[in-house]
Amino acid sequence: MKLVTFAVSGPTGSQRRLGALVGERIVDLTTAYATHLAEQTDEPTPRELAQLRTPPDLIGWLRGQHRSREAAEAALQFTRSRADDARGLDDARLSFGRHEVRLLAPLPRPTSLRDFSIFAEHMTRREGGAPPKRDSWYRRPPYYKGNPDSIIGPEDAIPFPYYSDKLDLELEIGIVVGRGGRNLSLDAARQAIAGYTILIDCSARDPYLFESEFLGPGKMKDWATVLGPCMVTADEIDEANLDVRICVDGEVWFEGNTSAPRSFLAHHLVAYVSDNETLQPGDVLGTGTVSYSCSVDLHRWPQVGQRVTFEVAGIGTLEHQIVAGEHAVDYVRNGMDGLLKP
Repeated sequence: MKLVTFAVSGPTGSQRRLGALVGERIVDLTTAYATHLAEQTDEPTPRELAQLRTPPDLIGWLRGQHRSREAAEAALQFTRSRADDARGLDDARLSFGRHEVRLLAPLPRPTSLRDFSIFAEHMTRREGGAPPKRDSWYRRPPYYKGNPDSIIGPEDAIPFPYYSDKLDLELEIGIVVGRGGRNLSLDAARQAIAGYTILIDCSARDPYLFESEFLGPGKMKDWATVLGPCMVTADEIDEANLDVRICVDGEVWFEGNTSAPRSFLAHHLVAYVSDNETLQPGDVLGTGTVSYSCSVDLHRWPQVGQRVTFEVAGIGTLEHQIVAGEHAVDYVRNGMDGLLKP
């Protein structure tokens, strides 16, 4: 099942909804399930139960666990025999054409955002081979905590920050946690994964930004992260064997597979985070850059005005225009006059 968050015009303005991709159409799960209950069961409160089982946001849906999955499957089965323009309760549309809606990030605001680095060939030169990793890299997957309020969706432009000369768009797989927990076993961690999405870790690679990296990524990372176009449920794909591709203005820059040399699998990362921390439905964990799928590895840098396409088999395609980021002040580029002098 491919789940999306989308916006559609309503009587009170734009409304955010939860949908499922079926070919070129998007089924509104809340409306479809409510109509199914009203027409095919004796449920006395179909609207209320639909809001509980198939709420119009993915985190709410994840919290419903198997009940939400069953409701979504019932909604999809109900709509299969209906016309594309069929309407349900309150004369609401059951489904929409892809061109009729605006796709948002499947999780417009994740509960939390962490990003790992597990692919051995990342941060290496293809022609020179991989430098040795620290011994700890093979036993404790490194990660940073990102900014869950900086999420960009499938139809948004990617801003090129004014203070950077080197924009790097790192192709990753995003692991979506569906079941909360703490100190999980590896088996429990595998069961906690709801699905996967494409994650683009937008990075500024300018050397002067590394000066404060010991405190965390900061301005190198926190301005934008892309999620989309959907969340594919974990039973549908093998995250460790997905073909990936990056094109810039139609030219292929990278082709690879998530089976590239890697230190851990998705459920290892979930289990690692859960050690003395509590995971929540809607947490997102990035796997880190797949092999050589970023500019610092390829030595090719996207520019303002270019269009970058990211493809991951089984999940979908993201296509983004790069635009100039906002520029009102120069604090990051030029620094500030502080209270102390060097």
